[in-house]
Amino acid sequence: MKRSLSFVLVSLLLFLTACGSQASTSEGTLFEHDIAEFIDQNYTFQDVVSSQENSSDISEIYIAEDKSIDEVVNELQEHEEPEKLSERSDNKQALIYDNLFVIVTEDEDNPENSTVEIAEQQFVRDNYNPSFFNGLFALWLLDEVLDVDDWGKKRQSKCKNSGDCYGGYQSSGGLYKKSSDSKSIRSSSVRGGGPGAGK
Repeated sequence: MKRSLSFVLVSLLLFLTACGSQASTSEGTLFEHDIAEFIDQNYTFQDVVSSQENSSDISEIYIAEDKSIDEVVNELQEHEEPEKLSERSDNKQALIYDNLFVIVTEDEDNPENSTVEIAEQQFVRDNYNPSFFNGLFALWLLDEVLDVDDWGKKRQSKCKNSGDCYGGYQSSGGLYKKSSDSKSIRSSSVRGGGPGAGK
């Protein structure tokens, strides 16, 4: 009797341990999109950035190790053709999928790597400085994609008045990056609870 009870307890413990380790490695991206799943499975998760307008709107940051911007963009295109592909400018390039922006930049910490950011249109609409897209997309195209008349002009005015708009993960300053201000949206590089919960 004692032996069978010990066997059951050990088996149950092994089962729970296996379930726990499986759960910790399979949480994946928070975006329900095939290209986001591809990025999550092929690149290294780095960080989550939360919107100042709505903390449930986020962008996810990944590192493509030992891969140039061109290599990453080619991999993404081969996996799924984007609706729009920007020109390459200032060491960055953007792809637009259904309701999703994927922005690839050179990693500021290691030029051998590329940084891959995934953000929904709402995050881009509410947080990005339009000047970030100079040389990538025409503002009229962004007006169309983001479904806002004169988005670029309206957003630029707001950025000028507030003095703080998101300029992408690598280059953004102010409250969006490395700030002790309570409005900072840059989060820990480890996913935890709350709107940025994930792996």
